[in-house]
Formats: sequence, structure tokens, C-alpha cells
Amino acid sequence: MVTRGVLRSAVLALAGAMVAAASAQAADSPKVTLALPSVNVSFTALYLAEDLHLWIEQGLDVKTIVIPGAGVTNAVINGSVPFAIGSTDALTRAFVRGQHLQAIGAGVKRTMEWVMIRKDIAEAAHFNPNAPLAERAKILKGRRIAITGIGSLPDAVLKSVAAEAGIGPGDIETPTMLPPEIMAAWKTKAIEGFSNAMPYVQQVIADGSGVMVSDAAKGEPTRFLPIAASIVTVRADYCPAHAEICTKVRNGLIACIKIVVTDRATTMTEMKKRFPKYDEKALGMAYDALKGAENYPPRVDPKAIENGDRMNIAAGFLKPEEKLKDYSPLIDNSYIK
Repeated sequence: MVTRGVLRSAVLALAGAMVAAASAQAADSPKVTLALPSVNVSFTALYLAEDLHLWIEQGLDVKTIVIPGAGVTNAVINGSVPFAIGSTDALTRAFVRGQHLQAIGAGVKRTMEWVMIRKDIAEAAHFNPNAPLAERAKILKGRRIAITGIGSLPDAVLKSVAAEAGIGPGDIETPTMLPPEIMAAWKTKAIEGFSNAMPYVQQVIADGSGVMVSDAAKGEPTRFLPIAASIVTVRADYCPAHAEICTKVRNGLIACIKIVVTDRATTMTEMKKRFPKYDEKALGMAYDALKGAENYPPRVDPKAIENGDRMNIAAGFLKPEEKLKDYSPLIDNSYIK
């Protein structure tokens, strides 16, 4: 007769063996570093790749680090990391300035950055959430709207949304904060709004304290659709010299995005693990938005890169005459089958 204690010991032994096997495989695999610009739900697929050992299954030992905002792109440029999850606007700005980077995959097809305003401010201003974006964006003028970094994707989205109402970059105060600091400043009313991603947006919607100025789930501002985001960014000379590694990154990316779009339960479990302080309602809203935005398979659309360039111009990050004429040098889809 098998006792409960014996069964428990067997399960623990099996789990230990699996961890040991994974560790041994990782030890024999090429080691690469992947930099993320922040901690948010948009990167759930990559969290799954780490926690479900999908990178190890591809024969890679991937170390994930966070470098806030546009710093991830700079880290690829200076060679500190081989891979980063960047944004289209940062990619095209770098290329204009002579830094030849490439996108070898695009995880999502919307910015996944919302612009939010506090509900008390919206009510005082008689804000109409159903008005056209150009009308809604007027509430941003003269406001203190937090972003995660100057030149980051949240910054680009905020400034391009403001541009819909003819509001210039100098007409908005943009303190930079990490997401936990943004949420703390929101609670104390030290800021009037923020431009950020999930689950922070969904939490203030769920608790009734925030109102959307722009809705990333709808792709706003829609004149920049399609737009590539969560792009796997590398130096243009990296993959030709490390084709096997780039192919393994491709395969891992495809596998983890597939889980998000096909397996809600597993994805929600991962979200709860990574964001334990956020309630299930907020995370459920975040999952629905993410599933609708995932780019599967994660091929890079040249038009989606061009639209990132157009957003740069709208945000005031580039001059109109700096817009690129050809986006093919910024893309390598040969690693996405």
C-alpha cells in the first residue's frame, strides 16, 4: 500500500529531478541576456518562456533583466545586451541617428500604452469619454502626467495623443517614475494622470479611480495602426554572426506567444504570479486586451515600423524630413517562419 507520505516524497523527487535536468540543460546552453523596458502584463509571454523553461527547451539559457524606458535600446546599441524588447519609435530614431538596429520579431500589434486621467479631474472638467480622441485629449493641457522615461513608448504615446488636440510637448508636465511609483503618486494625487501599460491601467479602471483618455485596446491613436511593439531588437550585425541563437529566440518567442493566445488559464496563472497585488478583475481585463493585441506569428510588418516613425514625428521626437524612405533595412523576418 502506497502511503500519502511516500506519494508526496515521490512527487517531490520527480519535481527535483525535473529542476535538476533543466538546470543541467541550461548549463550546457548558450547564455544570452534579454532586456525589458519595464515590468508589465504586455511581457507575459516572455515571463511564461522563463517560468515554463521554454527557452531551455530551445537550448538557450536566457537571463532577463529590466532597463527602464528607452535605455533598453541604448543597451543594444552599446553592446551591453544582445537582445532587448523595444518599441518601433525607438528603433527608427536610432536608425536615423546612424545606429543600425533590426527588429527580428514583433510581439504585439498595438502600443499597449494607455493615457489615463484621474476620475475626479475628469468629472470636474465635464470630460466626455465617448467624444472623439481629439476632443478627449484636450484635458491633457497643463496637466501633470507621469511617464516611465523620456523618449519611452509611454512618452511617445502621450505626446502623440496630445498632438491630436493640438497640444505641444511643452504644454504637459511629464515627471518620470517607475510603475510602482506612478501608482503611489496616483493614490496621493501627486499626479493628475499617467501614460502606462497593464495591469496598472486596468487596476485604476477596476477600482473606479481612473478614466481613459486614450484606449490602447482600440489602438488609439488609430491613425498609427498597425504599429509594432514589444519588438525583439538586435544590432544589425548580430544575427548574421549568431544565426543559431536568433533562430532559437524565434522559436521560443513563437511558443510563448502561442500560449497567451490559446491558453487563458495558464496565462492568467502567470499574471497572478507576477502581479500578486492586482485583483483578478483587473488581470482578466488585461488578459483580454493582451490576447487581442498579440501578434501571432510575430512577423514584423514594414507598415507597422513606418507608423512608429510617424508617431515619432507627431510626438516631436523627429522632424518630418527625418522620416525614413525605406524600412526594409530595419527588419529581418528570416527568423520567423
